[in-house]
Amino acid sequence: MTNSPQQPPAGWYPDPAGSGGERFWDGVAWSQSTRDKAAPQPASDAPHSAPPAGGAPSYGTPSGGQQYSQQPYAGQQQYGQAPQPYQDYGQGYAYGPQLPRPAGFWWRFLGYLIDGIVVGILTRIVAGMLGFQAALDRATEAWSRDLLIWAENPEASPFPMPGDDFMSAASAIAATSVVLWILYRIGMYAWKSATLGMMAVGLRLVKADDWDAKLGMGTIVLRAVASTILFQITLLNVINGLMAAFTAKKQTLGDMIARTQVLKVR
Repeated sequence: MTNSPQQPPAGWYPDPAGSGGERFWDGVAWSQSTRDKAAPQPASDAPHSAPPAGGAPSYGTPSGGQQYSQQPYAGQQQYGQAPQPYQDYGQGYAYGPQLPRPAGFWWRFLGYLIDGIVVGILTRIVAGMLGFQAALDRATEAWSRDLLIWAENPEASPFPMPGDDFMSAASAIAATSVVLWILYRIGMYAWKSATLGMMAVGLRLVKADDWDAKLGMGTIVLRAVASTILFQITLLNVINGLMAAFTAKKQTLGDMIARTQVLKVR
């Protein structure tokens, strides 16, 4: 049985992002609050006074007023010193608070599946309110009857194709889904910097060049539109998704266009 390392208490620690300053650790995760690194206290240069003449020497004090400093044993941490994480980008840290790292492919894929369920339900509701779903159901039922008739005597007529009413209803529902994906992403990015699926698996959308900077509306809209359109294009949607597995910063084409990055924050 393995024991997980105990997290250090809340306080200011050296910024693991490498800014040279200090970042506040709230006891669970890194916050966005930073400050300049506190200047070290100068060591006292006051000479050690010799023992008074005729006085008894103090036990534990070397002769001649010389004083040896006590050094910690190997691997021992000095009292009050913050645990120093290993500066190993993207691989986690052996000690101290965990720094957010680029989200891997499977975490992003799981978040996308959850979002797909959410948007699918919304699409069904909106398409039903607009009458698109009812039109598609009628066209599908008519096409099914044509298929059954053809299956009884396939040599008598060519294979029946969907009618124009079927294609019109299906296109209307697809367009509704695209619009809802864009609006859903814009709203969630502006509110939480993450969609519901991303929040469920511990992901967050940030700027690729500045994790602490707030996402601007231009970046949010560009990311929402680019990601949605790219996932609607055949073959390109596969390439776009797989780039999250093979690029250095785990970025998709949508991330590169909007200059964003998805982090695993828990």
